[in-house]
Amino acid sequence: MAEHSSPADHTYTIGYAMLPNKHDTFVQPSFIDLAARHGIRLVAVDASRPLVEQGPFDLIVHKLYGQPWRAQLEAFSALHPDVPVVDPPAAIECILDRFTMLDVVAGLGVAKEGAMATPRQVFVGDAAALAGGDDADAVPGGLRFPLIAKPVEVDGSAASHDLCLVYRREGLRGLRAPLVLQEFVNHGGVLFKVYVVGDHATCVMRSSLPDVPDERLHDLAADAAAPFANISLLPPPAAGDAEMPPQDFVNRVARELRRALGLHLINFDLIWARDADGNAKYFILDINYCPGYSKMPGFEPVLLEFFLEMLRGRPAHEQPCPGAGSGLGAEAHKTEVEASFIPSGAEPKQVQA
Repeated sequence: MAEHSSPADHTYTIGYAMLPNKHDTFVQPSFIDLAARHGIRLVAVDASRPLVEQGPFDLIVHKLYGQPWRAQLEAFSALHPDVPVVDPPAAIECILDRFTMLDVVAGLGVAKEGAMATPRQVFVGDAAALAGGDDADAVPGGLRFPLIAKPVEVDGSAASHDLCLVYRREGLRGLRAPLVLQEFVNHGGVLFKVYVVGDHATCVMRSSLPDVPDERLHDLAADAAAPFANISLLPPPAAGDAEMPPQDFVNRVARELRRALGLHLINFDLIWARDADGNAKYFILDINYCPGYSKMPGFEPVLLEFFLEMLRGRPAHEQPCPGAGSGLGAEAHKTEVEASFIPSGAEPKQVQA
C-alpha cells in the first residue's frame, strides 16, 4: 500500500472493529466529522467477512476477541505488512487475564523505586476451594478480608464486569470459579482512571467503593458479600475529596506501562493508599485495552493526532510483553493447578485452604 505524504494530498482509510456495545464509546459522529476534515475516513470492519477482502486500509484499530479474529488480523498483516494494526493481538492477550495482567507492574521503574504497587491477589481454579473450612476468617494464600472477587477473563462481556466485595469467609461460598481474589485496599472512595493514547495520558478522578471499617468485617448480621458492577458509572466525587496525582508521575507510569505491554491504547485504575507496612503509595488495580474514550475529556483531538502519527509512519519499537504469543501458556498454567490458589507473581504451588 502506497505511503501517504499528508492528509491534504491523500485520504487515509482507517478500518475499525468494535463490539456492538462499544461502538459509540469510540466512534461518534463528531469524531467521524473531525477525522474527515483531516483527510481520514473511518470505515467499520465486518468481522464476519474475511478482512483481506475489505479495504484497502491504511490502519486497523480493533477491540475484538477470540482466535478467529486473531487469525483474520494475522492473515491481513501477512498480505499488508506495512499497515499498522493497533494493537497486536499477542500484546493484547497480556491484559485479557486478570490474574496475570498486573504482573508487568513489578518491573516498572516507579514500582522498583517504591512509589507503585499492586494489591495482593490469588487465582482460584476450583469451586471446592471456595467452600472453605472451619476457620471463618482464613483465606488461602494469606490474603486478608475484605476481598474483591473478579472474573478471570476480560472479554468485553457484561459478565466480565460482574465483581463482588467479600467481607468474610462465608461470602466466598456463593461465588463461581475460576476467579481472581484481590485484597481490597481502603483508598478514601476515590479512584483515578488514566487514559493512555500513545504518548498522551489523561487522568480523571472517579468515585470508588467506600472504605471498609474493621467492624464491618465482623458484623455477622450484615451480608457476607455484596455484588457490584462497573464503579466508573458512579457519580464523580465532590471537589476537594482527594488530590490528583502529579501529571509528571501519571505521564511516567503511563509511558512505562505502555512500553512494557507493547500497547498504544489502554487505561488503568489507580488509587492512593497505604500498604500493609503503612507506607503510602499508588496502587494499580486493573488495566484495560482500548477503553471507552468518550469518557475521557477532550478525547477527539488526542485520538486524531495519534492516528495521524501512526498513519505518517512514526516508528514504534515496543515489543509485546514476555510470553504473549498464543495465550496457551496462561491457560495451561491454570489447568495444571486446577484446585489450587496461586499468588500473583509467584511460582505455581499448592496453598492449603
